[in-house]
Amino acid sequence: MSDSSKNYQIFISHSSKDRDFAWDLSVNLEREGFNCWIAPRDIPAGRKYELAIMEGIDTCPVMVVVCSSNINDSDYVMDEINAAKRRDKLIISVFTEKGFSFSPVYEFLLSRYQWIEIWDGDIKAHLDKIITAVSNEIKPICKSNSHSFRTTTEAGAIASVQSVNTDGGLNNVDSIRKMAAKGDTWSQYILARMYGSGYILNGSYSEAVKLYKLASSKGHLMARSVLHSLVPSEEDVTDDDLGQWLEKNYDKFLIWADEDNPIAQCDIGWMYQYGKGRKQSYKDAVEWYRKSASQGYARAQNILGVMYRDGIGIEQSFENALNLFKKAADQNYARAQYHIALMYHNGQGVEQSDLTAVSYLKCAADQGHPMAQNFLGYLYQNGFGVNPSDVSAVNWYTESANRGFVYGQYNLGIMYLNGSGVDQSMSIAKKWFEKAAEQNHPGALYNLGVFYEHGYECESSKSKALELFKKAADLGSEEAKSAYEDLSSVS
Repeated sequence: MSDSSKNYQIFISHSSKDRDFAWDLSVNLEREGFNCWIAPRDIPAGRKYELAIMEGIDTCPVMVVVCSSNINDSDYVMDEINAAKRRDKLIISVFTEKGFSFSPVYEFLLSRYQWIEIWDGDIKAHLDKIITAVSNEIKPICKSNSHSFRTTTEAGAIASVQSVNTDGGLNNVDSIRKMAAKGDTWSQYILARMYGSGYILNGSYSEAVKLYKLASSKGHLMARSVLHSLVPSEEDVTDDDLGQWLEKNYDKFLIWADEDNPIAQCDIGWMYQYGKGRKQSYKDAVEWYRKSASQGYARAQNILGVMYRDGIGIEQSFENALNLFKKAADQNYARAQYHIALMYHNGQGVEQSDLTAVSYLKCAADQGHPMAQNFLGYLYQNGFGVNPSDVSAVNWYTESANRGFVYGQYNLGIMYLNGSGVDQSMSIAKKWFEKAAEQNHPGALYNLGVFYEHGYECESSKSKALELFKKAADLGSEEAKSAYEDLSSVS
């Protein structure tokens, strides 16, 4: 049965080809306080499509028909109109195409009813006409204080200095493997770094995770910290505990570093950069990264490139940054490829070129780099450097989201919410917003607040909506702040 607690008022009948207009129409009507029934949003999971539609028509006193040439190919629209006529519902036709006229069958069905023309697509400008047309049948339930979804995606083009592939010019590899096989914790950690510390690449991901688990189980907190970043379900370590452990074990890193092991040199640079186990010093961080990078260690080259690009502990130089990124990228290091793409997209030290950005992003994305996958999806969605394709955007957002990248999760939720490149699904959209909200994405928290405010795919809950709006507002979302204040004022 339809959810009677939602007090549906307006059934929006539309061809699937007009879903964007129909969705925008429902959003605008609900913002004015009218509860709309629209497919597929209001079809409960597992409910037979036709039965759910009939229940929606039964519930709603009013039907609004989105009229374009697309309805001539839609059997559902004709069946819905006939069902509404038999139940003596008020029917209003909304014309969305200039010059559109009914086919003889639709003219017979709808000629006795009022129609409204919205040829320019500006629903807000014509909304009063629809409200006036329905006013004798229904009144707003909760005018002005309900809120609509955020429906725009985000590039998520952020700096990335963590390691993805650490295969590059290491010394004593055979001896490190032998020591790791004998159970030496530090050799297991170093070897895991060598295999790769983040994402599937050359079949090394599973082996890296296995080695990090071994080292972590024996109390190597740096291994545990890296492991948790790769497998979030694994136990994490607090910043304080990690800092204390690094300080206690600094000498062991130093022994490796003095033997010219570039991984240990890079790790010491990381300690100085972030003040973990060492007093924070960007200058010292740069010097250790230089030592590591000079041995061809791609991870250190990448991080040093970021420091040159951003002027951290060193004079800013886009030229030096690009040179270092390219050295790492030549080793197929995904994060460096991603950073080069950002420089070309933003025109930092190079002539702006999304075409070049896309080529580097594809190299990184094909290796499983989640930031590159998300950004590539964004470029496909907006047609920057590639032919626009919502389907390709969804594919890349999905890859990124499945690897736990918060922007990929949020953007995938938006695509399902809008039905862009994928069948619209409120339930799947909500699932991805929940995942992004766990990582404190303001837009995802705000959209979840809207879900609970309206009771979409969940029981409506003002308290839960307020909690989510407040959390998003505290993270800087002005939209959420306004929603929180609006909803708080409703008794």
